[in-house]
This record gives sequence, C-alpha cells and structure tokens, in this order.
Amino acid sequence: MRRKLTPLFAILIFSTVLSIWIVYNRILNFQDESFEKLLTLPQLPKPTTFMVNPLQIQDWVRKYNVTHLFDWTWHKNGDFKRCRTPAILSSQPPVRKFKLNSTTVVNDVVAYFQSHPDEGCIVDSVARLPTLVPHPVPRARSLNDTCFSLHIEGWPLCNRSPMELSELIPAISRFVAIAVFKGYIDTGYCHPEVPGTIFTEHATIHFQTWTARCGNDGIYNIPRIKPKYQHTELIDSIGTYLSAPGHFGPQQLPRLLRLLATAPTTAKVLVSKGGVADLLVDVLVERGIVARDRIIPYEAHKGSYHFASIVYRSETWPYVGNRPIPNHLHDRTDMQLVHRVLAGDEEQSIVKKDRIILIKRNKGRARSIIEHSSLAVLITSALKESNMTSNLHLEIFEAQGHMRDHIALFRRARVIVGPHGAGMMNILWASPGTYVVEIGYTTGMVFPQMYAEMSLHLDHKYWICKGYGDYAAPIHVDLNDFVYIINQILQEIKIENQRS
Repeated sequence: MRRKLTPLFAILIFSTVLSIWIVYNRILNFQDESFEKLLTLPQLPKPTTFMVNPLQIQDWVRKYNVTHLFDWTWHKNGDFKRCRTPAILSSQPPVRKFKLNSTTVVNDVVAYFQSHPDEGCIVDSVARLPTLVPHPVPRARSLNDTCFSLHIEGWPLCNRSPMELSELIPAISRFVAIAVFKGYIDTGYCHPEVPGTIFTEHATIHFQTWTARCGNDGIYNIPRIKPKYQHTELIDSIGTYLSAPGHFGPQQLPRLLRLLATAPTTAKVLVSKGGVADLLVDVLVERGIVARDRIIPYEAHKGSYHFASIVYRSETWPYVGNRPIPNHLHDRTDMQLVHRVLAGDEEQSIVKKDRIILIKRNKGRARSIIEHSSLAVLITSALKESNMTSNLHLEIFEAQGHMRDHIALFRRARVIVGPHGAGMMNILWASPGTYVVEIGYTTGMVFPQMYAEMSLHLDHKYWICKGYGDYAAPIHVDLNDFVYIINQILQEIKIENQRS
C-alpha cells in the first residue's frame, strides 16, 4: 500500500510546484506589462492653481504677514484689466450740476456689479477670520452686577453666552472692496460727520446703514466738480467721525489698509485731515505702506465733492441695517490687520512687556477720573505688596508726543487702565494677552462697548471697572472695585511669570 502511495505523492508534489511556478511567472509578466502601460499612459494635465503676480502684492503686505487677509479677487478673474481700460480711466464728470429724476440705492454691491458690469466691479471679496473658539466675554468683579450698575444690560457682551456671541458679533461674513466707475464722493448729505458715500448718475452705494433716517436714501444732486477735485483713480477712505481720535484708528484705518493693499498704487488716497488721522498717516508713510505724494487730505469744512474715473471703497459685509444686532465694526480681522501693520515687526516678540499704563484725561474733561492720583497710589502699592516692582513699572499716559511714540509705549504694555475715551484707542498697539481695564460711567450717553469689542478681538484680557458720573463730565471710580481687579490681575501675572 505504501509503495502505491509514494508515486502518487510524488506526482502531487510535482503538480503543486509546477502550478506555483506558472502563477508566479504570470504575475511577473502582468507587472511588467502594467509597468510598460503606465509608462506609455498620456500625461494628465496639471491642476491649474492661481498665483498672484509677486508685483501685484505689495512688499508691506508680506512684511507684516497679512497676505491671508485678502483674496485678490479681481486679479483672479481678470477684472483688474477689464475695469481699468483707457476709456474708463479717461472719463470726465459733467460740466454742469443737475438733479437726477431717479436713482438706484445699492446695498448688495456684489449682485449689482454682476448685473451692471459697466458701472463697476468687485476688487476684493474675502471671508473674515473664522471664530475658532467661543467668543470671549468681559471680566469684572461681578459681571452681572457691573453691567446692571453701568446700565449696559443691553450689551450683547453682558447678556449673551460665548456661543451666542460667536454667532452675533460681528454680524458680518466678508470684507468687500469695490471699484465704481465715474463716482462722486459725498460730503455728508445725511450727517456732516458721516461723509464718504459713493454715488453716480445711476446709483447710490450704501454698504451699511447709518443711524439717521436718511442713512439709506439715494443721492439725486449731481454736483459740478472743480478741476482740482477731479481724479483718475481715487481711494475713498473717509467715514464716520472723520479724524475723531477714538474712531479713526478702529473704524477708518482698517478700510484704508484694505484699499491700500488691493487697489492700484496709481490711485490717489482721500484721507481725513487733522489730529490722529495726520499722525497715523505719518506712521503709514514711515512704515512704507503709502507714499506721501498719494495722500489727498479731506477737509470737511470746505465741503468739496471729489470725482474720479474710478473710486475705490471697502466695507464689511453684508448690509446689516435690519438685523437685531447690526454690529459690523471692530471685527477680529480688522483689528488684526491694524495691529500687525502699525505695531508688528520682527522685533515684536522680544519687546519687553513691563508697563502698567494709566491713561490720564486732562483735569476737568469729560470722563476724566477724579481719583486719578488715588489710582496711581493704589497701583504702586499693589506692585510693592506683590513684590513685582522689578518686573512692572507704572507709566502715566497723557497723549504727549507723536503717534509713533504712543505705539512704541503701548507695545510694552502688560496692563492698560483708563476711562472710556480716545486714549483707549491705543489698545490697538498692545500685544495679545495684555490686560485692559476700562472704567465706565452711569449717566448720559450709554457706555459704548466699542473698546470692549476691540480689546476682546485683539485677544486681550478685558475687564470692566465700575465708575460713577456723566458721559460729558468728570467721573468717579469705584475704588473697591478697582482694588479687587488690579490685585486679581497682578496675581495672574505672577502665576504666568512662574510658569514661563
């Protein structure tokens, strides 16, 4: 039996080996054929990716690391050339003034210029920076009690959760810059402190509403333009409160920077004249953002209309006039843009943050702190008690000197303390993580939340301190509230220093 099985077993082994050899050779042949086919396959076209010509992105945009805040829309879609033909650039205003029988009020500029490409185009349309974490809220000894005492229960920052705030503030999604053909710049038909609306013989452009009733009305009167106010290309940066110290930086400066980045360098630049506006323009020139010979100061007292073959304007988007919280200012995108361009450079990370800055308004002025000297004593005492006199130094800020000096000082801030007012605008220059304490008041105009929004969107640690008095008069500070806040801040700084 064993002898019969042996030949069968040998045959079985031989068959198995033969089968394996055949399969192995077929696999090798298949791989060789596949490889040859792969080599002879037609090349697929490379994916097309858009790259902005390096010459079209200005050096300062790269230097201050703000390229990601723009989309370069009209370079992508070809409108840069379409919208700047010789015929458009050579257009002139009418010789005589006249009144329109009708006009179109435009809120949705994107849709309008899609359907009216002969009247203008979209220069840039970019999404705002995403909210990656719940929106921060102010800090206080007791936020509910502080909001109630200062009559600001209506602030969304006082009555909404961080998750709700992320959806409500700001009530925008994009930043849009436009080029309007044959455009006029209004001098403030709705309110003398709110010039800058662009209008043409066909339309009035209203990105955003204004509180006055006429804020979304059409402009019908076409003015006669003096030759000195006629331009080929003009950036229109003027807006709310013009050169008012507390408003130019956070409200007009973002618009100006967006337009300087995306509009042609051949365009002249219409900028508010006087005060903080002049000083900040000096800084822009010194930092290589704009050439001095491009600047055209807007002098409100003259009430002169300007005309350009192409007028450039930018605003936040969308139009929010009918929203329950029509908040479209002080977005994190805008605040980051201003901070990086005006206060950022390669040395920013090594600047020593060793100052507690106490903002002083002139004695007797609206919202000057009656107990200012007491605050200085309390801060000095708290520093001694916490053994931090070698790490932090008190500095009184009285807005003396040039804006470049203010920027240099506030870059060194670890803590900023001050009443609501223009001095708080300088928080724009302070680094993320800076402690900001704003002292409120109780009567007159409701305590605005603008500096709270600015501070939180700059990633500061913002505190509200109770104050008492009227918006238009000197105010008192709640010293007990202040002592609690400054001690809490110094304790947190001490812990941070121990960890670092």
